[in-house]
Amino acid sequence: MNRWGRRGRFAILVALADLALFNLYQIIHSPNPWPDFAFFYAFAKAGLSSGYQHVYEPAVQQGAIQSLFPGAPYYPVVNPPPFGWLLTPLTFLPYPLALWIWTVAMIASLALAALLLSPPGAYWRVLYTGLWLAFLPAYLVFVSAPLAPLLVLSLALTWKLIREERQVAAGLVLAVTVLKPTVLILVPFALLAAGYTRVFVAWLAAAAALVIASLVSLGPSGLTAYVSISSEFASRPYFLRWSLAPILGEVGWVVAVVFIALMTPWLARRVRAQGTESVIAVGVMGSFLINHHMTPGDLMVLLVPVWLLLRERQSRRSDALLGVAWTGGWLSLIFPVAGIAVAAATPVVLFVRSVFRRSAPSGAPEMALTDT
Repeated sequence: MNRWGRRGRFAILVALADLALFNLYQIIHSPNPWPDFAFFYAFAKAGLSSGYQHVYEPAVQQGAIQSLFPGAPYYPVVNPPPFGWLLTPLTFLPYPLALWIWTVAMIASLALAALLLSPPGAYWRVLYTGLWLAFLPAYLVFVSAPLAPLLVLSLALTWKLIREERQVAAGLVLAVTVLKPTVLILVPFALLAAGYTRVFVAWLAAAAALVIASLVSLGPSGLTAYVSISSEFASRPYFLRWSLAPILGEVGWVVAVVFIALMTPWLARRVRAQGTESVIAVGVMGSFLINHHMTPGDLMVLLVPVWLLLRERQSRRSDALLGVAWTGGWLSLIFPVAGIAVAAATPVVLFVRSVFRRSAPSGAPEMALTDT
């Protein structure tokens, strides 16, 4: 590598270090007395004491929150029952200890995902680590302990297991996304369209088992309460900020959802020659676009397409575009439209790349992909 290349790499790491320090400032000066985990903890406690047929009743959740954290605001938990089951062991521990264990586990999930997806070499491991430490939405993992890092790790492990030709294991790991099903709902279908049938079948079997177990635990009244509390949560304007619904209107959003849901598998099949990285990236971005509502922590999933596509090292132009995508994801916590723009632009760029790849003469260099 020439001198300018080394200087460029150093400048990128310095910029990431600066932004990571900004995140540290946010962590220190933005204490959160009611992290997401406080409500998760109360939800799991209520599931044990009241049963899951009642846990989605607002009065039950509010009562559990107030009994554990007097004066805390009401924040409904609408994750399906398997999330409560996952948290059950932590409910036998004092809340402060459970909070520390969960927070450390979520931080470790992001760190491990970065290392799993990183290309070989010390520079790349440092870069990928810096990309999440400097990512603005990622500071939330330290102060709020949301669930999203676990979803990020599940995607990273799914990618790794597919590369190792362990498709059944990959599908089972991907079923972790059932803990918050709407965030990555199109990823399994993108993988199916790209030819990873065993991944999809394993995911479907695990997901179906969890859904059936959830329905049994809820019963008819619990299912009604679940639908009701989820609808109320989805109507809150704050959680619609990263959705196309306020931009297009409800009818326009439904049309967009149908279109994106159909086009995502089609595009995944088209870009499969570019690798599993592109397929998963298409699934993640498609899922982001069709979400009706999201929480700020969910923005961390935007790291995954950047990490995956950066592995391909197509060209300096591609690297620059990924830098723009990462920046858009960083800004999305402040300007939600930036996240929507990144999620929409990434599949378009991958489609254009597939067009150039197919139109390049056999044996000829693909200038659009390899120019530097």
